Amino acid sequence: MLAVGLGSVAVWGFSTPPNVSPRGTSPAPASGAASFAECVADTSPATILESRQLAEKTIRACSGALQSRSLTPAEVAQARLYRGAARTALGDALLAAGDYLEALRHYDSAIDPMNPDALQLYRAAAALEGVGKDNAALAKYDAAIKADPKLALAYYGRGILLATRERAYNRAIADFDRTLTLDPANTHALIHRGEAYSQVGDFGHALADLNRAIQLDAGDPAAFVARGLVRQRRGVLDLALADFDAAVKIYPRDQQALRNRGALYAVLGRQNEAIADFDAVIGMNRNDPLAFFNRGYAYFAKHEYELAVMDYSTTLYLDPTMGQAYLNRCLTRTIQGKELVMALADCDQALKLLPISISARETRGFIYLKLGDAAIAIAEYGAALQMDANRPLALYGLGLAKIRMGRKDEGEADQAAARVLNPEIAKEFSAYGLD
Repeated sequence: MLAVGLGSVAVWGFSTPPNVSPRGTSPAPASGAASFAECVADTSPATILESRQLAEKTIRACSGALQSRSLTPAEVAQARLYRGAARTALGDALLAAGDYLEALRHYDSAIDPMNPDALQLYRAAAALEGVGKDNAALAKYDAAIKADPKLALAYYGRGILLATRERAYNRAIADFDRTLTLDPANTHALIHRGEAYSQVGDFGHALADLNRAIQLDAGDPAAFVARGLVRQRRGVLDLALADFDAAVKIYPRDQQALRNRGALYAVLGRQNEAIADFDAVIGMNRNDPLAFFNRGYAYFAKHEYELAVMDYSTTLYLDPTMGQAYLNRCLTRTIQGKELVMALADCDQALKLLPISISARETRGFIYLKLGDAAIAIAEYGAALQMDANRPLALYGLGLAKIRMGRKDEGEADQAAARVLNPEIAKEFSAYGLD
């Protein structure tokens, strides 16, 4: 019975073209021109979302441009959009939302419904995506493509949204195909298409795209993080770790690289190194639930249960929908042998969020054994075995519960069946205070 740790996906976001003003506008006056140019030069919101280094630079430049009060309304909107992406990358969702909404106010009034500008539609879509209005964003991306079928950015933005929010990976791949037809050197489209390919199990095409992205830009940590994730999914853990190391070497403050390397360290049993990486991420962004969750897993693996519970609790404060965090906190409290009523409440909440979780049923059985209610433990283990008849933990727990109910022969038979599946299962129960 082991808590579960999670990795994270590095590539998501949206993009706007560098330093492009919509038709009918003029450049910013000289007093704000330099800051505005730095705000939008050679980057995009998608790139900013994946790079803390760019995010920090973008906030400084865009804030300077906005404070100059010399930008046109269109440039104000673009600076707000870029700064919103940067603030999102740094975990400041509240301020980011304010920037996105200000950008949207401009686009809502500036877009002519009779003759819409494709670039303006695209930027409106990016801002809508930033505030979580996914359906409206998709409609705006569609409208941008209809207005200009050769606007590569619109296919790119729609593809990212389809992959990350809708999990429509094949449709996303088609959009990235179109993006790369129009813009063959777009390394971020290659990264996102590679990630989408990996999600549908096409690792050959995924690695081909990511290798190509690295050939084109070996200084982009996002490509190494994405390739590391693909290699981890394939089980090639040494190469995955090498990719995460490469990303951290390029930019030591890259949160995605640190978070994913930490998760892999935890899987490899290198818990102190894992905790160091998660400490670094949390030091940069205390609103990252995955960093706290994964650090909790590392503490759990070290049997530092109080620290694990604290991190799982912080995770749930930041993201109350993470069912696995409820389950892990339930298990940790159960192993501690105290707060069993609270542990049961955690498992109940986990089942609401993860209704087919076998682990939740097994853990509830574990709790009822500790509470001395063998009859309910039998029901819980039975429910787990209905979902998977070959779960050694559920079989052994069922046997133990039956023995406590006086059904010795049946119980010993269940335990013998569990040992066939896992010869070490009795040691696992004994380590948790049950035998």
